[in-house]
Amino acid sequence: MKAIKLEEGSILPNAVEEIILKEGLKGGFIIGIGGLKKAEIGYFNPVTSTYVTEFIDSGEEGMIEIVSLVGNYLLRSDGTVFTHIHVTLSRRDIGVKGGHLVRGVARPHVELFLVEVGEELKKVFRHRDVS
Repeated sequence: MKAIKLEEGSILPNAVEEIILKEGLKGGFIIGIGGLKKAEIGYFNPVTSTYVTEFIDSGEEGMIEIVSLVGNYLLRSDGTVFTHIHVTLSRRDIGVKGGHLVRGVARPHVELFLVEVGEELKKVFRHRDVS
């Protein structure tokens, strides 16, 4: 298990993928909490195989609360990292939105736990082992 604190301005999922490579992780699951300045979340349309996305911005003085962050990661056969992260987010009005995390900018920080499972994920999720 690897505990990570992403500082303000860190870009998700890029920062997570860099840590996975640096630490030599193979595959596992991600859980976390924290805050974001901006987020792009999406809903996957299985008919078109594309994401319908929505942008959320906290404004200059605000924060988007990460109520829940969960996902998985694996190191592909070509050496690249695949992450699949879903979030539930809340703004100042306490309303929530959720979906696939396309991109997020940390504010003030994001706390994550990467729980290593290993090569097993690549065997089970073969459809993700392509770039």
